[in-house]
Amino acid sequence: MAKVKYSVAFAAIIVGSSQIAHSVVWRNDIAESTVLTFGNSAMFQGVGMVNVGGGYGTGTFIGTGNGFAWGITAKHVISTGETGTFTFESGASYAITQATGFVGTDISIFRMSSFASGVSTPGLNTSATFTVGTNLDCAGYGGHGAEGSLGGNWIYDNKRRGMQTKLDSMGTYTISGETYTAIVDRFDRPTDPNVRPIEGFGAPGDSGSALIDPNGVILGVLSGGQFEAYGNKNWYAALTGSVTSQIYNITGITPVPEPTPLIAVGLGGLLLRRRARRAPKA
Repeated sequence: MAKVKYSVAFAAIIVGSSQIAHSVVWRNDIAESTVLTFGNSAMFQGVGMVNVGGGYGTGTFIGTGNGFAWGITAKHVISTGETGTFTFESGASYAITQATGFVGTDISIFRMSSFASGVSTPGLNTSATFTVGTNLDCAGYGGHGAEGSLGGNWIYDNKRRGMQTKLDSMGTYTISGETYTAIVDRFDRPTDPNVRPIEGFGAPGDSGSALIDPNGVILGVLSGGQFEAYGNKNWYAALTGSVTSQIYNITGITPVPEPTPLIAVGLGGLLLRRRARRAPKA
């Protein structure tokens, strides 16, 4: 596979009514129980809801440092100056006392005064390059349904569901005056040759969900995308080496060894919409 740095910017059109919140949508030939079981995998035990000002997204525990527990999510879920809670379907909830949003990307970290230990802690990507075709796993909260089953009228129950996807392409994306490196995935049909067994697609209720590679490393967090249908695409704010360095400096988390550097390709224009954190249903 040819090796190239990400460098190709793409123009995006923000689709109207993009504040509608959905969540993990899965291939329509598998059972919901499969998606729920995968969402309870060991790698996702640190994935919870980031609740901020009446809305929520998804975040992931990334370790402890400087006497605090830390998580990662999207900046449009929680940013500098905001506080909230990090909550699980079990009812466990932890106060978010500080957040830091990083300039030039849709990534933020949040600090908690306490957190239950003993859950899987993913590493953080330190590379500036990515590999197209890399298998990725992800989990989130919010509305849900099998592709095409409810016409977009998804159900909400605040349970964590998992999905499998892959890195389809790379590019840069500009929103709110900031341009960031984007990882893009595609929702493959069950008949597609490279579809994964638990193929799924993130949506607004999953904002901030972390993409985890086979080495247990977070490559990016969900930022935006198209409607939840086969063939459509989501984009994730890529966790580049420069952002990871800032995270380690702020949190005091000890870096873990990085696997073989990853590769990237450019991304063409897409019709995309921003993913927003979801307001709770009444």
